[in-house]
Amino acid sequence: MSNANTYGDQLIETLLNAANELHDETGVPMPVIADAMYLGCGIPYSIFGAAEPETASRPEQHETDVPPIRTLGLIGAGTMSQGIARAALRAGIDVAIVARDPERATAASNAVLRDVSGATAHVASSPHLETLAGADIIVEAISEDLAGKQRVLSEVERAVPEAIVLATTTSSLAVDDIASALADPRRLVGLHFFNPADRNRLVELVAGPAPQSHQRRARQLAAQLNKHLVEVPGTPGFIVNRVLIPYLNAVFDFVDRGAPLREIDLDIRRRYRLPVGPARLAGIIGSDVVLAIQTSLHQRLERPDLRPACALQALVDRGVLGNKSGHMFPAALNDGV
Repeated sequence: MSNANTYGDQLIETLLNAANELHDETGVPMPVIADAMYLGCGIPYSIFGAAEPETASRPEQHETDVPPIRTLGLIGAGTMSQGIARAALRAGIDVAIVARDPERATAASNAVLRDVSGATAHVASSPHLETLAGADIIVEAISEDLAGKQRVLSEVERAVPEAIVLATTTSSLAVDDIASALADPRRLVGLHFFNPADRNRLVELVAGPAPQSHQRRARQLAAQLNKHLVEVPGTPGFIVNRVLIPYLNAVFDFVDRGAPLREIDLDIRRRYRLPVGPARLAGIIGSDVVLAIQTSLHQRLERPDLRPACALQALVDRGVLGNKSGHMFPAALNDGV
């Protein structure tokens, strides 16, 4: 067996171990884990010993007795917010983007409009939270900072009517921790979209103690955006990141060993039929994002084996982030950039 085969098998074992640990800890059925992993990042059902169900690509069904989402409020002007906005406009949903910097808010709305031609829905931008008062559901999509999310959502809660559902797109923080800053924590749900949010089919719903009416509104949004919604527990990393990120972190452990990352990516794609190898995927996601989520998993689960790889931390410190910084993985990793 070649070195690439050996490393590839170790990575797949890391992936499977993470899935089995999640199943044992939370009771989430393996077919549900396999469903989320396939829809979220294209990992085949066969890796998890599951058969692809006939309904795997079916989007969430519309709630016939729930009013349609006509206006979506978005907090934040970054990549995630813009991706969700594009999906909403294509679905005929009006969008209001709010960011503290009015120039960023305007730039985000203009970028969305450039990407979505012929949309009948409208997009508006503003630095004022009161702009969101007419939304049916408000989705917070700012950076992964607990204090920041708590602050902005508590401000939104005071600025808009009680009937509006609030959601956070957090990928690594505890939804309960974010909700604790609200006067009514039950008002918040987790809606974890995956990049690119206008094309990726998966949304993870962390319902928590939210009332059924709020959960149904969240499901209605997913249906109108043509997404497949998977309800997930509030466990660290939910489903996809809990399983995927330790697998990607392991790639960076191989960097210090001089592992042939190009060959590993090709080997895993060929033998396990993955659409993209782990080093390439880490570059698409961003080493900074992988580090943030792996750090959160390590801290929240208090497990030494989940400590972020030293090479991962070093790359982030040097600004070698993957595609976003112009460093194409795995080539940049093997070339010692």
